[in-house]
Amino acid sequence: MEELKSRQADDTNEHILLDDVPSIDGMDNAPEDNGHAADADQAAADDGDDAREMEMLFGKELSKVKDSITRWRVQQAKAAFRIGDLWEELSQDMKVGELTAFLANECQVPRRDVQRYVRLAKLFPRDCAERIAFRGEALTPRELLIQNGVASSVLLDLAGQDETVRDEAIRMIKSGRALQARELRGLKRDIALAKAAVEGTLDDRRRRAFRNAAARKARDKALAAADAWLDSLHALTEEVCTITQLEEEDPRVPQIDSVEAVAPRAAELLKDLPEIVDLDFITASREGFNRGWSGTYSALQAIAEEKVYHKEHYGDGEPWQATYTFNSSLQWQLAWAFGYDDDSGTSSAVERMREAGDTPLDVPVGVYGYKAPTVLEICAGAGGQAIGLEAAGFKHVGLVEIDKDAAATLRHNGKHWPVIEADLRDVDLSQFEGVDLLAGGVPCQPFSQAGKRKGAADERDLFPKAMKLIRELKPKAVMLENVTGALQASNAMHRLRILARMAALGYDAEWRILSGPDFGLPQKRRRAILVGFRRGIMHRFSWPEPLAKNAPTVGEALYDLMAANGWAHVDEWKERAKGYAPTIIGGSQKKGGIDLAQPKSRESWRELGVDPGHYAKAAPERDAPRDHMPKLTLEMMARLQGFRDDWQLQGSNLQKFRQIANAFPPAMAQAIGLSILRALTGYKFDLKKEQERLRRKSLNLKAVPNYVEAYPADWDSEELAVG
Repeated sequence: MEELKSRQADDTNEHILLDDVPSIDGMDNAPEDNGHAADADQAAADDGDDAREMEMLFGKELSKVKDSITRWRVQQAKAAFRIGDLWEELSQDMKVGELTAFLANECQVPRRDVQRYVRLAKLFPRDCAERIAFRGEALTPRELLIQNGVASSVLLDLAGQDETVRDEAIRMIKSGRALQARELRGLKRDIALAKAAVEGTLDDRRRRAFRNAAARKARDKALAAADAWLDSLHALTEEVCTITQLEEEDPRVPQIDSVEAVAPRAAELLKDLPEIVDLDFITASREGFNRGWSGTYSALQAIAEEKVYHKEHYGDGEPWQATYTFNSSLQWQLAWAFGYDDDSGTSSAVERMREAGDTPLDVPVGVYGYKAPTVLEICAGAGGQAIGLEAAGFKHVGLVEIDKDAAATLRHNGKHWPVIEADLRDVDLSQFEGVDLLAGGVPCQPFSQAGKRKGAADERDLFPKAMKLIRELKPKAVMLENVTGALQASNAMHRLRILARMAALGYDAEWRILSGPDFGLPQKRRRAILVGFRRGIMHRFSWPEPLAKNAPTVGEALYDLMAANGWAHVDEWKERAKGYAPTIIGGSQKKGGIDLAQPKSRESWRELGVDPGHYAKAAPERDAPRDHMPKLTLEMMARLQGFRDDWQLQGSNLQKFRQIANAFPPAMAQAIGLSILRALTGYKFDLKKEQERLRRKSLNLKAVPNYVEAYPADWDSEELAVG
């Protein structure tokens, strides 16, 4: 550390300190100075190399600090449970009041927290039969919380939640989420919304929203006036419901006198309304067809003007017969304010909540009849990520790709996809402002262990451009994937700049590593994933959990392709290829040939019975010897990446190989996509069942219907004023 400080003092590049870090979205806009001499250019390059080396050293120091803090967090979590355990032990000899006084006064434990510590220890006992599979271990819920070093504030809040919220929080922590205390409140709200939707509970939020609007307009006596107005509306609603019932029982006897009696009261409510709430609140509140406070307002207008009957024409001959029908929907427009809906089914309730900007969590309702969440994909490559995100339920509004061959692959296979062949650094994407998800596999070579690992200093680093897009497009969610080198200590400063920039833009974000075999991929491919959400959404996100079933081995995955020409010893080869493939590398445009591995992974390929040098044009012939070590065809490589066999790559063989090596496997993209979809819509999914969609041939298999169910066509009618 002293060496680092000394070198830092001598260096003019002080940006390795977090407080002095320049905005990441300005890092690729440094002004050019064409007047520099060659020696000045070399000096600048040397300074840059020194700065990068210093950042790597500082990153390693930060890694040590992180390890220390992690140990402290584990100790604090243990201590939180220990306080609760001590209560149980001391309560054998002390009264509750005495023990509370001891902990609060003598031990200075906040009095309001004493019982929360006690409840925490009881809810998560040391001796518990329940076990949770976590990183190869079977842990009790308490052990899981301690091993993850969950903060005391989160543990105490968790103790105050009901079982449903606690179970979801445990699942989030198990998935790798860094759970925050404020997220528990969001979880509680969204789970309660789901329960209300399923059970048909009256929606009291509408009345509360009205009272809140009144309080914003005039605090003095505002709530009293709002309550009085709502009481009058409730009485009027009951009378309109009675009129509706009488009209339906005997349509031949219009309830004209009753309508004339309630009309002045509706007019009085309309007259008083602007004094209680701003009319902007009324007009902005819309749900479905003529629902919301705007619908209630329209109903009051119709009643006040006595325009409550429709003249309907019917019959086959001329002239048509005419009848006057009471507008029964008025009762629902008024009753809406008190939580009643004419369609109280779960699907309709969920739709109304979503339209109102709420997200009930884990509802058994997809997004049928609801606009599919949109995704703009950057650095789309050959479409691996696009396949997965579409299978998860996202609708692509654009796929940006600079490479002409990869763009051709996207167009050829996804004919409905709006492919944009352009350099991400030059293209204008402002038309996609407000997209639900911004996703992409920004170039990984700057962080790849197979390259020079220049990180932020690499001209191919497009993270700064991605940050600009987040600022300009304001997506609800962000998902960027990269190689695991992005999470190494040497790249810590660049990684922290990204997280700090996203926080400044109003996003909660986390990095995690996902492993291919966990999601059915026969390859040890590991990817670093950055997921971020606009504030207020992250509490619904959990990292995807590994599938219970083991992924197929290389031998199982490639057996039919390897046997295509009748190789007599293919069964023996399958037995040898019983493991997972090393990561397929070689996506860089700077790579001049097709080669599966670096020296350190060549032996791993050979142990699987695969020759990693170059590639084969066809499967082994029938008479290939028993000890033959086959090379893989491009089709075999594509299958190891999770592409379907009918996915047709475009370009030369070298370009096809690069597209395969660069791809984000569809199964991994689908898994993370479904987790993001759940956070955005509340839809509950089964990953195992959803993965079946990836095995089908056609695209757009699960993309949510991009339409809203049509309302009944207007009948031949006219409004008729009574009298």
